[in-house]
Amino acid sequence: MIDFAEIRLFVKDEFVISDRSGEQFLLSLNLLELGVTVGSRDVYLDEHGKMQVGALYHPYDDLPTSFTNVAFKLVHEGKIKPHVMIKCSPAKIMQGHNIFGSDNLELGIFEMLGYLAESNPKLYEILDVQNAQIVNLDVTYSARLKNDDQVLSVLDFLRKVSSGSLRKSKLVYGSTVYWGSPNSKRLARKAYCKSIEFQLQLKKLKRLAAKGEVFAIRVIKAMEDPRVIAFMQGLLRLETRFKPLWLTEHGIPLNVFELIKHQHANPNFLTELWQLANKPLFEALEGHTMKALDHDTVFAKICTVFDTYTKSGRLSQTKSRNIFNFFCALELHGAETLKKKYSETRYYAYIKDLRACGFSKAYLQNLDSESKNNVIPFVQLVKIDFQNQVPDWYQEPQSRFAKVG
Repeated sequence: MIDFAEIRLFVKDEFVISDRSGEQFLLSLNLLELGVTVGSRDVYLDEHGKMQVGALYHPYDDLPTSFTNVAFKLVHEGKIKPHVMIKCSPAKIMQGHNIFGSDNLELGIFEMLGYLAESNPKLYEILDVQNAQIVNLDVTYSARLKNDDQVLSVLDFLRKVSSGSLRKSKLVYGSTVYWGSPNSKRLARKAYCKSIEFQLQLKKLKRLAAKGEVFAIRVIKAMEDPRVIAFMQGLLRLETRFKPLWLTEHGIPLNVFELIKHQHANPNFLTELWQLANKPLFEALEGHTMKALDHDTVFAKICTVFDTYTKSGRLSQTKSRNIFNFFCALELHGAETLKKKYSETRYYAYIKDLRACGFSKAYLQNLDSESKNNVIPFVQLVKIDFQNQVPDWYQEPQSRFAKVG
């Protein structure tokens, strides 16, 4: 899935002036005439007490779409020729979420350019659209695990992984695992639990909806589709940001229209690029094993349900520990043995408590067998099925911008 795209569009040469050295450039048009939002870095009162403004600029702004917005900015002066930057998640602007989505570059790029042309026609007219270039391209694929708890266990394991050119990052943010420097000129890689990211986004959107933001209401409706939520459970996301230097080194065109042609000729090239970029990660994982379910995760699930507080406010985990001890005994000895050691009432009371924590009856009955098979090769656990990245009911969105440029 194309999770994020950032595109640069330079202003046509006839609207650009430069100094004698050719090191500084300036847009020859007045920003106000282009109809863009204008800010000022210099506001003052003149000798007559009238407010004057100077050093005008265009701050990052939003292009409205049917769902989330496209961020854009006009850079009208500097060491680089005047240009416009647009960036967004193509999946989000077309379908309201990025739980899954399309690998179709043409679809996403035309949608982005289309909204820019529609919202800012005067600005679009002065842009050299045919030479628009990719600045950042995020491609994401998912591995499906049993549940989100297993995803978190895998992420905890991945925090320790580094090999050769693949170095774990010092950057820590929530449950996300990063590799390499965020300032890398070639690639940026990360892994995260989609459910956690999804819930954070949903909370933010609900706050906006409460303030009357209409777009947020539309996005929430798309995100809360029960089919979308069901598909999201247990997804480990592996995201790679491709930067211009890496793409150029591997013979990939940066011009967006040439890039679209390249995909037409090589339909699977994004998948192949992603596999090449992440080869060091999966090589580093070869030979590693991990438990599919660990005791820390089990205890945390039990505590979530059965921890209590005394009247004095002290945390009490007595019941949680008793249930956890029963789980460990069940794992070690099996159901038939424990039925003989516990009274029938006590045994089934513990089973009921564990089921309240989300463990199925069948799983508990076979826990001793599950434990023996609990250690599995990591690359077998985290397996990317490129043919099943979207649900069977998914239909690729259609852009109303058939062709822009």
